[in-house]
This record gives sequence, structure tokens and C-alpha cells, in this order.
Amino acid sequence: MRHLVVGGGSIGKRHLKNLFLLGEKELFCYRRQYNKDFEEEYKCEIITSDEEVIKINPDAIYVCNPTSLHYQGFLLAIKTKSHIFMEKPLIHDELILEQMIQQWKRNRVFFIGFVLRYHPYLKVIKEKLEEGVIGGIFSARFEFGSFLPNWHPGEKASVGYAGVKSLGGGVINTVTHELDLMMYLFGTPQSVIAAKTNLDLLHIDVEELAEAIFRYPWGLATLHLDFLQKDYNRNISLFGTEGKITWNWTDNKVAIRKHNQPPEILKLEIDSNQLYIDELKDFLNLINSNKITHPLDFDCAVTNTRWMLSIHKSAEKETQWEKSLTSSLI
Repeated sequence: MRHLVVGGGSIGKRHLKNLFLLGEKELFCYRRQYNKDFEEEYKCEIITSDEEVIKINPDAIYVCNPTSLHYQGFLLAIKTKSHIFMEKPLIHDELILEQMIQQWKRNRVFFIGFVLRYHPYLKVIKEKLEEGVIGGIFSARFEFGSFLPNWHPGEKASVGYAGVKSLGGGVINTVTHELDLMMYLFGTPQSVIAAKTNLDLLHIDVEELAEAIFRYPWGLATLHLDFLQKDYNRNISLFGTEGKITWNWTDNKVAIRKHNQPPEILKLEIDSNQLYIDELKDFLNLINSNKITHPLDFDCAVTNTRWMLSIHKSAEKETQWEKSLTSSLI
């Protein structure tokens, strides 16, 4: 199979390395400029134009560039009739999303890269919920915080795509794993109320901080996202009628605490890169079996994107209401 990775950033490099580890040898990378050292290190051939893409006729395209450029990679896949692996989020623009829905022919495999679904602890949490070990859920909390300037040391936060509005940045668009995990564990919510803000602590033109509350038939799920915490923070807390389940990325453990019982602590050896290898294996198996419908298919990507956009819409309504209230008090 011919594999074309669009974008030579950190995730594109990771996929090139892992595809090679999986025995895939026909590797290409679409970059703005040719770089011989890059070719040698990542065992690939660099191409720099759409015409070259058409010429090599890839079997699979991996879209790993900034969110604002995802549509270009998507169109290349349409034109070459390639299977497509899309890094999250699908897109950040509602009009383009509707165009993509109209253009996707559903005759190739589409895979959205929500790699945290492959984390062993998330699999454990899902199993425990299905077993009902903490009774009926009434509240869930998903948190992510990470200091954006630390993502790419030596590079200003206002330069990387995550901190630039025109590139589809902002913490809501960039960090969609928690939103996906919420729906992975609990399905589609009924509604959302949200707020977002830029405190100008990082001097970027997108939101640095966001909070969202999702309503489910069983209760509420809340989502916290920020680019501001200097100590990396990623955790989940699930509250039930008989106890709670917590997972903390940094502590590398799941704790199950039931009423009046000693806590059950689960600790596993985690190889972070194995998560990425596992998702690639699934993608390749889907291609080999020509299985179009699966848990991380195009419909999954669209659903996640629509709820991501709903967070923005709710937050913008809240901001407009706040401005209206302020002006009426003057």
C-alpha cells in the first residue's frame, strides 16, 4: 500500500515511524519544502505539490496538518479515491463541515484519530461503568490543562497552530479528546451550556480557557479545557450512587472508591506510542476488510465536530448576553 502523510509535524512524524514499524515501506510525506534529511530519518519520499499526489496515487492519506488545512487533505483523498485517516478535529468551520458531508462518498474507509480510546485505562473505565460497579451515574467531570508555550519549546505560542485563530486553533478545537471520551463513555448528550475566555496570559488570539456543561438523561457531564496550567493535568472523575471512579494521567492509575469500602487502585504499564500503533493497526485492518462503518468513522467525526461547534455557539451567546447586560447597566 502507498501511504501519504500530509504534514511533517510531530504527529506526522510519529505516523511515518509507526507505519514503517508495521512493515509499510511505500511512505510519502507532503510538505511545503523538500528535505533530504527528513526523508532519510523517516524512511519516506517527500512530495511538494498536488500534482505529485495525483501521480503517486496513494491508497491512504493521513491528514496531519493544522485544522484549517484539513479540508485540503480531505479533497485530495476525494480526488485520489484514497482511504483517509484524519487527525482530530475534522474541521473547525460549520460551512466547510456541511460541504464535507455532501462530498464524502462513503466508498472508502474514514478514520478519525481519537487515540485516547486506545488507552488501557479508558477501556477499564468503560468496562467498570458497563458492570455498574459504582451504581447509577449522576455526574462526570473531564479535565485537560497544559501550558501551551511548553508544547513546542523555543516557539512562541502565538505561532503554533493551536494558538492561532486563522489556523483553527483555540483550546476547544485543539483539545477534543475529552469531548470524544465523554461520548465514548456516555453517548450523545442532549444539550450544552458553555463559556470561553481569553485572559491574554499567553498573548494569543483564541480562547485560552473553556468550561462546558452537558445534559444527559442521567445527569450532568462537565468539561474543563485550558492552555494555562504549567503542570500537565488530564483526568476524569465519574460519580455514581454507590461510589466514584477517577483517572489521572500523571499519577498513572485508576481508583475505584465504593461507599464504606477500601479503594481499589489499578496501575498498568503504559507505552504511549503503542496507542498510536494500535489505532494504525485498526485503520489498516479496516482497509483490508473494506469496513466502512466502525466506531471511529466519518459519522463519529461529524458528531464530535458538531458538538465542538455547539460549545463555541453556546459560549458566544453567553458572551453576547454578558455584553448586553453590562451595557444595560451603564
